[in-house]
Amino acid sequence: MKIYIKLNKTETDGWNNIKKGFDGFPGTEDELVKMMFFRGVNAFMDDLKTQVDELSEEEKAEIMKEVEAGKAESESKVSEKEASDETDS
Repeated sequence: MKIYIKLNKTETDGWNNIKKGFDGFPGTEDELVKMMFFRGVNAFMDDLKTQVDELSEEEKAEIMKEVEAGKAESESKVSEKEASDETDS
């Protein structure tokens, strides 16, 4: 999978300054980007886990109810689409 990020001039200058800070990095620029991306994702997930851990049991139950309702609605739409596709054949 490839991910492309379009940077404006200011962002490009910032990226170039970051790369200079990793002058001794033993890998390629692609490896540096991948490492930074996954560290960012992992930090995001850690923050999310902390926020979830701080929720009360009532808040967690309400969120799960909403997730299940959305999941059921999504499954219903898929079933309707499949039924429609079969009658169109």
